[in-house]
Amino acid sequence: MDERFSAESLIKLVHRYYPSGIHGDEPRHRQSEEYKRLAAARQTVQQDDAVWMGFRQRVREQLPECVQWELPGLPYDPSRHVRVYLPGTQKSQRERKCIVVFVSILAPVHLLHASREVELDDDERSASEAWFPPLPPELQPLEAKLDALVRESFGSVRLPNDVLFTSVPDLQVGNTSFGKVKLLHCLFSDNIW
Repeated sequence: MDERFSAESLIKLVHRYYPSGIHGDEPRHRQSEEYKRLAAARQTVQQDDAVWMGFRQRVREQLPECVQWELPGLPYDPSRHVRVYLPGTQKSQRERKCIVVFVSILAPVHLLHASREVELDDDERSASEAWFPPLPPELQPLEAKLDALVRESFGSVRLPNDVLFTSVPDLQVGNTSFGKVKLLHCLFSDNIW
């Protein structure tokens, strides 16, 4: 793999966007150069979403039987992401499976994981679980198509699990505390479901 996408290189990169040892609730967090750099990157990407919208259109054209649900990540996360549900999935179903696509704005990298959502008996709550590769066999054809579309659209690299789950203990990201942060939280989101 290209050295730019090694765990060591990516840890150095994310330290440019997250202040080390400063909790997100502390006033000096938002005053840090790292936070300002992250906020500027988010703002830049929000102003130019042509490539992202082109990717979403390609998914609609090549996977018309799949339903997409875009999550509003950029105000909170350093990525854009969309949930792509298996063909035939209806919102009214109690169980729904999808592939979640994350594209980082900090580096030319992406993440795909599978998710299963189940509505609980009281209809007001749901539970979810996430799988990282290897994904369940019934999700692998959709995974392969989406991975190819992401690579073609963004020229990005899909990171392996050992890099994604590398610890970055001196950072706090979103609701993930010091000592629990992994590279996937810094590059994509601390809210994986």
